[in-house]
Amino acid sequence: MSIPTIIFYQSSPAHLYGGQLDMLRFFRAYDSNRLQARVLVPAEGAFTDQARALGIPITLMPLPAELARTGGALLHGSSWDRIRQLALLTPWSLKLARWLRSMQAQGLYANNRRAVLTLGPGAKLARIPLFWHIKQDLDRGRMDKLAMRLMTRAAGCSQDVQHAFQQRHPAYAGRIGYVPNGIPLAQFSAPGPTLRPNLGIPAEAPVIGLVGSLTPRKGVDLFVQAAHALHHDFPQAHFLLAGDAPAAYAAFKQQILRKAAPLQQTNHFHALGWLADMPTFYRTLDILAMPSRIEGFGLVVIEAAAAGVPTVRTATGGYTETTLPNKTGLIIPSNDANALTQALAQLLAHPQQRRQMGAAAKTYAFQNFDLPPFVQALTQALLATIA
Repeated sequence: MSIPTIIFYQSSPAHLYGGQLDMLRFFRAYDSNRLQARVLVPAEGAFTDQARALGIPITLMPLPAELARTGGALLHGSSWDRIRQLALLTPWSLKLARWLRSMQAQGLYANNRRAVLTLGPGAKLARIPLFWHIKQDLDRGRMDKLAMRLMTRAAGCSQDVQHAFQQRHPAYAGRIGYVPNGIPLAQFSAPGPTLRPNLGIPAEAPVIGLVGSLTPRKGVDLFVQAAHALHHDFPQAHFLLAGDAPAAYAAFKQQILRKAAPLQQTNHFHALGWLADMPTFYRTLDILAMPSRIEGFGLVVIEAAAAGVPTVRTATGGYTETTLPNKTGLIIPSNDANALTQALAQLLAHPQQRRQMGAAAKTYAFQNFDLPPFVQALTQALLATIA
């Protein structure tokens, strides 16, 4: 029996955030005797560079200019806009269907609804099963209903996401499974240098960090607000912000940096931009802040936990799996800067508590979130989709 070919579509190849890193981690560890992976992208970028370095074949198929320029246009706009966008997508879908047949592909992987909506018509034309790896607990109403009709099978990246989508779409509940997350824990737990010397942070100063795309969804504005509030009572504390903004959020990024400027001028707030060396980032921290308004899981919580760092995170998708309340971290309501400030203040005021939480978080991460179970579960889900 021939080894099935699965096409992995990455709609945002310019970035290296959770969805892209998940895919790359899978490529590094999957069993090529069970399936063959190929990558399809609408553009080149940091993701394609890394996938190509791993020996994964890459195919570039640019989207129509308007759809590529607007970034997720199929998720927005009026009914007339969607009709026009569908007309633009139709020739691309025909091209995709022909290419899928020429590759003798057995399945398609999409890790966001934009990818499902983009790939869906072509997959239907080619009669190729489409797997949706759902990464956010976000209700898009009619767009999700359409995505459900286009996908063959789906899986939440957390049980929270799985249950939320099953409840919203009961007719498809039997087709929505769960793939547990996992990462290469050893690289985050290994000892090594920190960023403190380069940033001028004293060894004894507590450091709180946030990592993620600089968007409202990640609650970056809440983090800056909390940093200002905490600086009064904890003047020795430093705040690290790692990540960059997609082009659509350039104005939001500038707004955030302006608000953080007073703390930057005293060298207590450090905007680091995109970082490749995340283990060094986590080794620098005493606390990770994750005030996201929308999440699917929160892999950064597990990365930090592997480094022995507790997290203050919102009760968004995945929190029931990533964090044991008051044991490995603290849970706060979403969109609440005061709650974030108070929780961070609690850990800043009690160093022994945060060290105990960090040690418990590390144990919990190694017991539950190593990479092999994730790779095995995703492989099984993909094979079940094409069976």
